[in-house]
Amino acid sequence: MPEPISFTDEDLLAAIPALIGFVPTDSLVIVAAIVHTDGTVRLGRITRFDLDPAMRLPRMVVAILSRALGDQPVQRLIGAVVHDNTSDTNDLPYRAQLRELTHRLHEAGFANVEFLHVPAFTAGAAWSCYDVADHTGTLPDPAISPVTTDRVLQGDRVYGNRDAFLAQFLPAPADIRDSIATLADPIAEDIQAEELAGDFPRLRRRLQLIDDAVTAATHGRLPTDQHEIAELIAALSSFLLRDIHLIQDTEPRCGAAQALWLHLWRHAPDRYAPTMTALTAVTAFLRKDSGVAGLIIQRGPRPTKLTRLVHRWMRESVDVAALHNDIADVAQQLRDTLTTSAES
Repeated sequence: MPEPISFTDEDLLAAIPALIGFVPTDSLVIVAAIVHTDGTVRLGRITRFDLDPAMRLPRMVVAILSRALGDQPVQRLIGAVVHDNTSDTNDLPYRAQLRELTHRLHEAGFANVEFLHVPAFTAGAAWSCYDVADHTGTLPDPAISPVTTDRVLQGDRVYGNRDAFLAQFLPAPADIRDSIATLADPIAEDIQAEELAGDFPRLRRRLQLIDDAVTAATHGRLPTDQHEIAELIAALSSFLLRDIHLIQDTEPRCGAAQALWLHLWRHAPDRYAPTMTALTAVTAFLRKDSGVAGLIIQRGPRPTKLTRLVHRWMRESVDVAALHNDIADVAQQLRDTLTTSAES
């Protein structure tokens, strides 16, 4: 479940790079505070817009937020205007446009809206509130904020800019993916035959191959050999082996698995891309990394039942803690079944 909101405004600002995965510039970042069933107010959806289009097209911003949050109990919206206006110190930037945006948000049912300005995500940057003149302060170092520290400990990386963040989602060259397809297809056929024959010992060895790759990823080692990549992609095309790996047993392994799945997704031939998309999306969602979950679904070649389910979870702000436990139970049961069958 998302953490209860106990931040000050400046702590929330310092957490934004870690929450979205990169250090934004010229951006409007809107954080939703959601009232959960236990009465606590928790971080909800975080949406980033390019600043200039957002200021020119307030209806677009409101439409996107309404689709994402319209059926949720939103307590308030906190917006961060990230723009270096050092050349113009007479007033905060885009004040008139934000008045129009606030008006439209109120009309759409978002009653409590606060906008803050920060020129850059650097320690000591002066931030200000658009509505309360004396509500100002200096930004703590985002690199050592509690949220950043927690993300790094979980194996995440906060990228220096959006382009570097998006580079995770660039597929490998077509010739490499074609070569991997040639290697993966016969392996996938073998795995299908093993499942039909109930050959659990062989399936257990394939499971061990995936386990070992996740362990290597916890040490920063991702596979580079095409045959190894093909073996992993083919193994994860098995719904049994994939579902066992929808979740890991520790946070470091969850972070490492997400990095591995993304790496395999970039190298996956078309036949295997939907499975890798679904696996990456579930892993990212369970780690409360909605940025990666949303982007990987957007880039998926075609939706699957599982990716549609993740999309619904994101839209409805499903309780991640309960979902985490349910998926962990199923994954462990599948692993136990396969292990017991292999041993017997």
